[in-house]
Amino acid sequence: MLEGIRVLDLSRVIAGPYCTSLMGDLGADVIKLERPGRGDDLRSLRGGARMGAAFAAVNRNKRGIAVDLQKPEGAALAFQLARRADVVVENFLPGVAERLGLGYAAVSAVNPSLVYASITGFGQTGPLARKAGYNTIAQGMSGLMALTGMPGHPPTRVAGSVSDAAASYMAFGMISAALVHRFRTGGGQHLDVSLLASSIGLLPDPTAIYLDTGERPQRAGNRNLHLTPAEAFQTKDGLVNVVLMNPDQWSRFCGVLDDPGMACDPRFATNEARLAHHAEFKAQVEAILATAPTAEWVTRFEAATIAVGPVYEFHEVFEDAQVQHLGLVKEMDQPGAGRLRFLGFPAGASATPPRIDRPAPLLGQHTAQVLEELGLAREEIDRLATAGVIELGRSS
Repeated sequence: MLEGIRVLDLSRVIAGPYCTSLMGDLGADVIKLERPGRGDDLRSLRGGARMGAAFAAVNRNKRGIAVDLQKPEGAALAFQLARRADVVVENFLPGVAERLGLGYAAVSAVNPSLVYASITGFGQTGPLARKAGYNTIAQGMSGLMALTGMPGHPPTRVAGSVSDAAASYMAFGMISAALVHRFRTGGGQHLDVSLLASSIGLLPDPTAIYLDTGERPQRAGNRNLHLTPAEAFQTKDGLVNVVLMNPDQWSRFCGVLDDPGMACDPRFATNEARLAHHAEFKAQVEAILATAPTAEWVTRFEAATIAVGPVYEFHEVFEDAQVQHLGLVKEMDQPGAGRLRFLGFPAGASATPPRIDRPAPLLGQHTAQVLEELGLAREEIDRLATAGVIELGRSS
């Protein structure tokens, strides 16, 4: 889908790099620029001397160069790459790119069709704009943690880098839409993506309900405060999620439980009644579910066309037949780390399916190649390397 699109990735850690790796999966030519010596901080996370698996996963399908942007010659090289790019993605604190001569105003003056995406913790303007923001900070400030956890327990961090991923997907969508706009009008634009706003964007329904009622939502653990059954129930050997979305499913639910009395019990006859008597309802349901294992209940509810699913431990996710059928786990030889498995592009396309053809680059692996494409002679490249402006990787 993105073949022929050139992306300069000036970002680090997860939010920006994951966005650009998704673009690479769809065919874009992504050049990742890192600082010489240490590179992206994610490189060594859980990797030690080896390349970290997390870095490899969010930097596949890229060419890698090592350029010191703090040196004027290094910033000038990055500027030349940016003026030839279709997309630039950066996650500097506001003002840093401008100080380096790589801000949107400077680059768009020579490349007016450029789509320039800035990914920060809190946005380009406002009282917190220059504050560093990371996944956990955004989770705490967005309400994600406030809504996560069991009743009576403190706010709980959502597992994984959810706020980073939210910003990745937001930037990916915005860049794609901006490219469509550019193809239609010829003009580029500056995109302002933040972890804070992207994380709040994951909560459209509780936000709407709160703004409508003024009632502060409470932590509800594994249940939905506005719908039941729509939660995790204890079975003989684990947990099972069951969700009913309309009254027509209620009789089938009771049929699966083989409890005709429940079907006509006025305490449970409607969603509102079940919410009002939730403790009694859940106790009665779990008393029945405790007689059989999760897998058996999944089979029974599926036969009655009731939405159901097991609650997996993380390792069980990748043993699931549907997850395996979707082909979400990819495998590749990764220089510096050996054979790695990782999550691939999480969607399909009939005409232009995503492809992962290139492992994450070693630090500076493609520096010479990319600079030669800029027109630099090998002698000049060697001079810049000797001066510490660039680093040449093993495959340069």
